[in-house]
Amino acid sequence: MRESEGSLAALLGPLLLIALCLAAPAFAALTVQAAGGEIRVVETRHEVNFPSGVDVSATIESEAAVEEIRVYYRPAGSRRWGYAYADFDPGTKVVATRSIPVRESTYIAPGADVEYFFEIRDVDGGVFRTESRQVEYLDQRFDWKRVQVGPLELVYHDIRQSRVEDVARDLREDLHRVEDVLQLDHSHGFKGVIYNSYADANAAFPVQSQTTTDHGTFAGYAFPGQGVFVGQGLDRRIIVHESAHLLYYEVLGHRTTEDVAWLSEGFASYMEPDTRVRSSSQLYGRTPPLKAMKAVSGTPATIPLFYHKAESVVAHLIEEYGEGNFRTLLGHIAGGRTINEALIAVYGFDEDGLDASWAGQPIPAPPAPTARPQREERSDAASRPTYEPNRVRTLGDSGPATGQPPPGATPAARDARPAEGAPAGSQGRRPVAPTPLPPAPAPQREEPSPFVFFDVWILAGVALLAVSAISIRFVYRRVRRRGEAAYDPWQDREDRD
Repeated sequence: MRESEGSLAALLGPLLLIALCLAAPAFAALTVQAAGGEIRVVETRHEVNFPSGVDVSATIESEAAVEEIRVYYRPAGSRRWGYAYADFDPGTKVVATRSIPVRESTYIAPGADVEYFFEIRDVDGGVFRTESRQVEYLDQRFDWKRVQVGPLELVYHDIRQSRVEDVARDLREDLHRVEDVLQLDHSHGFKGVIYNSYADANAAFPVQSQTTTDHGTFAGYAFPGQGVFVGQGLDRRIIVHESAHLLYYEVLGHRTTEDVAWLSEGFASYMEPDTRVRSSSQLYGRTPPLKAMKAVSGTPATIPLFYHKAESVVAHLIEEYGEGNFRTLLGHIAGGRTINEALIAVYGFDEDGLDASWAGQPIPAPPAPTARPQREERSDAASRPTYEPNRVRTLGDSGPATGQPPPGATPAARDARPAEGAPAGSQGRRPVAPTPLPPAPAPQREEPSPFVFFDVWILAGVALLAVSAISIRFVYRRVRRRGEAAYDPWQDREDRD
């Protein structure tokens, strides 16, 4: 028995030594991590303070004095974080507070879910991060109710239940039509917050120019990066318009290189129920070209014309060339192509050609394509969310965050459609095949000019003359030297004597 125990100890000794060697790095890592001391978060709280932001706080205990506390935040679903420094009195037990801004460096829409966490650092280098938490940023002035309509969670207040049910019944068909045009089988879902009056909604809308605010030009805004829209009134047209924006950007995804307002606004307007599309004859000459309609701009008097033309052009694309080609166009844009590259690939013309096709004019040939540098694939490290101080980006996180409405804010025109106006002349037409790209001209072989040969002969003649002159001079000198060598001056003297 003792011999077996001795052999077992002899066997376990080396194994234990190997195990200790393998575990040494782990023990060293634990020692380094513990060098900063223990940091413990006792409690975290949050409270919505509309319209200022979301107030968050944390009670923290630490073995070493707390040196710095940051609050990281973002709209849930966004790919970038912003951060702000929390306020606290230094010590080993602190209460940190901070208000997450929603209208300063960025805009967070009512109804958006805000995600946040704390990062604590002590004087010894210890770092601790709390788990992220979410809070719905919603206007606490009202008692909100909710109803689910397909992919839309409709949030409303102070509206009769019977009216909400009537609108919801029609909205189900409207949203199904949008999903059918986009061939969107499964939506991620989104939220729509409805105010009953413009005065109430104006406090929640992003900051616009004073002129558009005074005229009430826009009645709704969509924020694809936050998965929410805000609108005024339980109006089917506004709800469908903003919902179409969110579904449209869901199809495009995050690889889109440019956001073209005439396409997105035109599609959203075309999807509105009972829409009356203006014909090109009503709008041509009163509206700018498509290449100048990359963003919504103008005065309260001209902005409705922007929406009318955008809707009319999208109606022309869908009804003249078919929904399948329109979905292919969006697919190219979602893949990273520009609007002109996508138009040429699908229809054979660019924005200028589409303008001409819409107006019933001859379609010009698109410009020759130029080579574009290939987009580099981003590594996993490069695609990870990054932190930026006091900044949050929306709409797929493209473009700088400013105090103005983010690029994802897509306003819907309010009372932009006059009662008169006939349907577009393109309605009821049979779809035609897209115009193909013109074949590239074959390279022509250029014959050389006859003067080229004349110049060559002249040069050859000059060179021949030069060689001949040099040869004659060389022969002449050789002959003269031989003659001088044969001449004897003493013989000449003798002959003279």
